[in-house]
Amino acid sequence: MNAAATAPIEDPTCGIALQPLSTFLAPRWWPTWIGYALMRSIGRLPWSALGLLSRGLGRVAWYAARRDRRITLVNLRLAYPALTERERRGIARRHFQSLIYSLFETSLVWFDRSGRLERLTRVEGLEHLAAAHAAGRGVLLLGAHFTTNEIAAGALPQTGYAFDVMYKRSPNELLNQLALRGRLRRGGRLIPSEKFVEMLKVLKRGGIVLYAPDQHFDGDGCVVAPLFGVPALSNPGTTVVARATGCAVLPFFPERLADGSGYVMRILAPVAGFPSRDGQADVVTYHRLIEDAVRAAPEQYLWSYKRFRGRAGDPNPYARKPAS
Repeated sequence: MNAAATAPIEDPTCGIALQPLSTFLAPRWWPTWIGYALMRSIGRLPWSALGLLSRGLGRVAWYAARRDRRITLVNLRLAYPALTERERRGIARRHFQSLIYSLFETSLVWFDRSGRLERLTRVEGLEHLAAAHAAGRGVLLLGAHFTTNEIAAGALPQTGYAFDVMYKRSPNELLNQLALRGRLRRGGRLIPSEKFVEMLKVLKRGGIVLYAPDQHFDGDGCVVAPLFGVPALSNPGTTVVARATGCAVLPFFPERLADGSGYVMRILAPVAGFPSRDGQADVVTYHRLIEDAVRAAPEQYLWSYKRFRGRAGDPNPYARKPAS
């Protein structure tokens, strides 16, 4: 174990105060507390039972979550036009099972102290991380939004290195507070996405950061690049970060194994010529890496998110068609 991984971390929440949970007792917080209690209780079940439960609850969610079901099917029709509708619906149904599974994985990361997470996960490609770290460079672990993201971050202590994780805060402040406490139990440091400059500081001093810039982005400097063959407004942040810090960029993708036996987290070798000085070309390369990872388990990508939204005034693929 790397000594830096076990050393106390100064300001592990990057300035986000841990508020007393007693301040969240008003009735408007009760649904969050109920969900939290259920997640904590269900997470104690045997892992084989959780697999069966995720399939059952996934079928319920498929019928109940009409909005998310429609978004998922729109995305899959855009991304996989060559598939039949039946094939796309098969992926979509499995995606809902994967979403339920992700709740159980969150419970495992936040609450389990039995070593079950370590027994279920393995990290491949540590030699790439070791080589970049030995060269004295910061390391950007370049991920994407899969349903397995929580457990992927939870597995990082197994690398033996200290690490930071970029994350997007929820509009539900109680959920933020619970998530901070759960994630901090695994170690590492949490950087909210609005503190982008802090990530640059970490990388400049040789740290390791997990970063997933693959979601819809229409801010300053955004680029349009194909993702699954569909033009997508995208974030060229990987190029910006690499140019500003000189860090190594290592693709990092998780996979939940199909037989239910556990997880593999793959740290890939650096890609030749990536990142370059061309933000758009780099996003194209990044999207190809995502597509390669998705092929292994297409249901585990976050299809229930409106990834292919355009700018204001652009055609909206998610708009409901008027009744004829």
